[in-house]
Amino acid sequence: MINFKSLLTTLMGGKSLPRGLDNTASESTFIEDDDAGQLISSAQGLIAVPMIDTIEGSLFSPADIDLYQLESERQAFLKFSVAQNPLLSVSSLSSLSLFLFDEMGKGLAAGIGEVGFNFSENETFYLGISDGLNPLNDAGEVLLSPEGEVNTGTLTGWQDPGIVIPIFTHYKIAIEIETQAVSEPLTIEGQGVA
Repeated sequence: MINFKSLLTTLMGGKSLPRGLDNTASESTFIEDDDAGQLISSAQGLIAVPMIDTIEGSLFSPADIDLYQLESERQAFLKFSVAQNPLLSVSSLSSLSLFLFDEMGKGLAAGIGEVGFNFSENETFYLGISDGLNPLNDAGEVLLSPEGEVNTGTLTGWQDPGIVIPIFTHYKIAIEIETQAVSEPLTIEGQGVA
């Protein structure tokens, strides 16, 4: 049997690979190192956005959750979406659930295939990726779901997937940045007009 985790680690060793053969392209990818954790204390990162514009990793079973620690280098609306991927996946990439948490683990936003949120400069946050499982708070309630459910508390675990059938889902998450416009007065012939 092929050990996909070992294969990916061997093929993609390293965490950040610049795009382009000349290494001058501004786009770069953060690649999951072994297996990202499921909770704030075991998340992989710190990933600086917009320096990194793609996150690449794998889910190895329905119970596998990947959580990444990120930091917004400037105030912006950040959109995370499942990108096209040339590697074969047994599970459908379009069903991946994406979750955003603040630095304490409070739920911010969730979506299937894409999610976005308005972040401040130097704000630390977390991106969670699952194949349909929702995060739980300390009361065992769903903390946040792509269907719009939001409860109080912070991330303490994930739903039990029940019977676990081995799967292999290789994903790429594209990060798009929409910088907020700064309103400036219009100047006409040296005079400011409000």
